[in-house]
Amino acid sequence: MSAPAGDRPPLFPFGPILFFGDSVTAGWTAQMPQAFSGPQTVPRGIAGQTTRDMARRLRSEIALYGARGLHLICGRDDILAGAPGVSLESIVADIRAMLADTRDLYVRSWVGSIPPIDPASPTASGRPLELIGQVNAWLRDHVHEYGAGFIDHDPVLANAAGALRPDLSDDGVSLNAAGNAALQAAMLAALTAPGVDQIWAPPESEDAARRRKFLHHFGYLDSNTRHPSPYIQFTGKPGASHYGVPFDAQGFLNATAITADKPPGETRVFVVGDSTTIDGGTLANTLPGRLERILRADGLAAARVYNFGVMSSCLTQMTHLIWSRLVGYRPDAIVVMSGSTDLFQPWTYDPRPGYPYNAFITERLYDHFFDTHDPRAREDGLSYDALVTLIYEALKRLRTEVGWQTPGWEDAIVHHYQLAAHRLTKLSHDHAVPIVSVLQPTVLRKRHLTAVERGVASGAFLAYLDRQYAKLEAFTAELAARRPYRSTFTALDLSGLFRDREEGTFYDIVHYDDPAREIVAARLAAEVTRVLDRPRTPLARVRRLLGGGR
Repeated sequence: MSAPAGDRPPLFPFGPILFFGDSVTAGWTAQMPQAFSGPQTVPRGIAGQTTRDMARRLRSEIALYGARGLHLICGRDDILAGAPGVSLESIVADIRAMLADTRDLYVRSWVGSIPPIDPASPTASGRPLELIGQVNAWLRDHVHEYGAGFIDHDPVLANAAGALRPDLSDDGVSLNAAGNAALQAAMLAALTAPGVDQIWAPPESEDAARRRKFLHHFGYLDSNTRHPSPYIQFTGKPGASHYGVPFDAQGFLNATAITADKPPGETRVFVVGDSTTIDGGTLANTLPGRLERILRADGLAAARVYNFGVMSSCLTQMTHLIWSRLVGYRPDAIVVMSGSTDLFQPWTYDPRPGYPYNAFITERLYDHFFDTHDPRAREDGLSYDALVTLIYEALKRLRTEVGWQTPGWEDAIVHHYQLAAHRLTKLSHDHAVPIVSVLQPTVLRKRHLTAVERGVASGAFLAYLDRQYAKLEAFTAELAARRPYRSTFTALDLSGLFRDREEGTFYDIVHYDDPAREIVAARLAAEVTRVLDRPRTPLARVRRLLGGGR
C-alpha cells in the first residue's frame, strides 16, 4: 500500500526545478498538469519562443521562483519558425549564455536534446531540419563543460531512420500523450538518479538566500549596455551591441550618431527612455523605429526619430540627458518614456530614491581602490566572490539607512520621480521644446492576464509596484491638468493602454511584444503629430489666432 500523499517525500527534495523551454515544454507540461502542480516543479515553457527569447528571461525567472535546478529543451521553435539567420552558431551562442548563467548562479541544469521531427510532416517542409542533429551533437559534447547533464531523447522518441515515431505524434511534429509520457520518463530517470539529491547544499540562512538572490541580478550590470558616461551615469558602450544591434558612437541605438547640423526640413523627434525604448531586436522594430515609420506614412516625410533609450535609466537620468546633450541638437519634439525603472530598480539595486540603479557599486569600488587613507586599497586583490561580498555588504548598509521597503521609503521614491518630472516641465518651457512625458504601459493594469503574465513577479513585489504605480498615475493626472506649461509640455498616462486587451502582451512587468509595440507607437505618433502642430511661443499663438498659420 502506498503512503498517503501528505507523507510522501517531495520528488525533488533539493529545491524548485524550472522546466524551461519552448513549445515542447509548454505542450508537455500542459498535457501532464498533475506532474507540475507542486511547489518543486515550475513549468515555464512558452510556445514559439526562440533560444534568444529564453536567454533574455532566464535570469529573472530563476530569481523569481528561487530555482535550484533547470530542465531545458530549446532550439526546435527556432528551426521550425523559419526565421532568417537561424543557424547552429546562433542557437549555440544562446545556449552557452543560459548555461553560463546557471553555472554562475549555482543552478543545477539538465539539457534535453531537441526531439526528432518527421521530415514528411507539412509543418517541417522547407525547414532546416539538419540543425536538429547538429544542435544535439553539440549538446552531447559540450553541456558538461558547464556542469550540466545531457538527456538524449532520441532513444525513446526516434525510429530507426531518426524521425519522430508515428505512435508518439499525431502530426509528425508535436508530441501526443504517449510522446510526452516518454519525455517524462527520460526526465525522471535523469533528475532522480541515485545521488542527485546530494548535489545541493543544505538550506540557506535568510541572509545567504538574499545574497544569492542578489547574485541572480548581477548579470544586469552588463557594461555593454550600461557603460559609464558623463552627467548621465551610463549609456550603451559605443561599438558594442544589444542583441546584435550596435550602439552608435555616443552609445545609443541609432544607425548613425546624431550631428549638431540639422538638415534643412528635417523634423527631429527624440525618444528618451529605458530598456523598453531599445527593445525590439532591430532598429526598425524598436519603438522609435516604428514611430518614425508611422509619422512618415502619415505625411511627415522628413521625420527622423532618434533613439535615446538607455537600459535601466531612471527619470532623473533622462532629464539630465535632455538638459546636458539633447536640447542642443534642436529637436522638434521629445518623447520621454518613464515610470517603471524609478519604481522597481530601488527594490533590487541601489535603494536610494532617485539614484541610478548602480550608483552604490560605483561608489563602493572607487572607495575600495582609491581611498588614500587605507593602504589595503593598493594591496588587496579582489576575486569575483570578494567583489560580490563587497557590493552586497554595501547594499545591506544602504537598505538599513534608507528604511528599505518601509512606507516612508516608498513615498520618497515617488517624490523623487515627481521632482524629475517637474524639471522636465521647466526644460520644456525654457527651451520651447515640446516634451511628451509618458507613464509607461504596465502589466499591472491589464485585466485579462495570460499564464505568462500572471507569473512575471512575486506577490510582494507586485503589491509594491501596484501601490507605487497608483501614485504615479495620480501625479500624472495632476501634471496633465496644470496650465503654466501646456503650450510645450504634455503628461500622458499610458499605464492602462492594454487594460482590456485579451491577447498575451507582456513578457515581464513593462516589456511587451511586437503587436503591442505597434499600438504604443501609433498612440505616440498621434500625440507627436498633435504637439508638432501646436504653437510654441506667445507670438506664434497670436499668429495662429489671427489666421497666420503655424
